[in-house]
Amino acid sequence: MVVIDDIRSILARLRARDARELSAYGIDLDGAASAFASPAILARVFAHSGRATAVVTFHRLTPKALVVSMMATDDWPFVARAVVRWGWREARPALIAAGYERAECRTIEGHVEAIELLERLGFVRECLLPRFGAQGASFLQYAWRLTDHVPVQLTQGAAAAATAADTCVEAGRGTA
Repeated sequence: MVVIDDIRSILARLRARDARELSAYGIDLDGAASAFASPAILARVFAHSGRATAVVTFHRLTPKALVVSMMATDDWPFVARAVVRWGWREARPALIAAGYERAECRTIEGHVEAIELLERLGFVRECLLPRFGAQGASFLQYAWRLTDHVPVQLTQGAAAAATAADTCVEAGRGTA
């Protein structure tokens, strides 16, 4: 269950990269707290030593697609494995059962921890969004194609997935 006090606690102790990303979006902490606390299709707070450490939310974008968001504190390494396990074992099956086919996530270019998490969960980099941020920062768009059986990265390697993302086509397939 996601509680606004947990969200505010996380936002008050954000990892530097997450704080930079929020700033690049042009979102202040109150705005972020409201967004994370708004009714979600699926949401969870992860804790370490009794303190809220990370929050993950899935909000409806279309009848078949979601936007996924996550913010964490510097204690992220202590909950990272639990987040991945929850993603594969609980979130993905629940979202598929609810009829969703994809979850999108954007992260600021260079946010290595976020990119590693997305790729570990099977998200595929779709494209670069130049000058997407409020002050012109570039972002990367990833998608978790929930009904894909095997992510591109696992079948053809990360280089093929990155090339596909840069050209906005799926690796191994030509343009239509």
